Amino acid sequence: MVEIANLQKHYEIKSSKIKHAVKEVLGKEGKDARLSIALVDNSKIKELNKQYFNSDEVTDVISFPLSNNKNILCGEIIVSVETAVDTAGKRNISIEGEIVLYIIHGILHLLGYDDGNEGDARVMHEEESKTLKALGYNVPRVEDGFL
Repeated sequence: MVEIANLQKHYEIKSSKIKHAVKEVLGKEGKDARLSIALVDNSKIKELNKQYFNSDEVTDVISFPLSNNKNILCGEIIVSVETAVDTAGKRNISIEGEIVLYIIHGILHLLGYDDGNEGDARVMHEEESKTLKALGYNVPRVEDGFL
């Protein structure tokens, strides 16, 4: 089950695209899920980042695990669509692909992937890349700051 709340006006993405991406990630992991995905702007994600992580910065995605149940992945993913629009424009890539990347990234964090060091970040990037390719999106290059 995936619930989607669109709380922004920067870009309209079909919920079917989001749900397809979620199914692709979870299918590889063999997991069922109860996820809430909120699409927000930079001011909202900055507010949440400050409130929960004491960081007064805009970020692209935040994930909150909501359960320790090993059988069902439960969590909330907050995506800054405004950041995706800005990043896609700077890199001349698909806005939709950038949003999907953030969602994939958030799900991987909920699954236990980490990107706190270069080695772990590379493993996470490989998983993101495989999923993006399977969904038909171009994969950003490491040189473009994607790692």
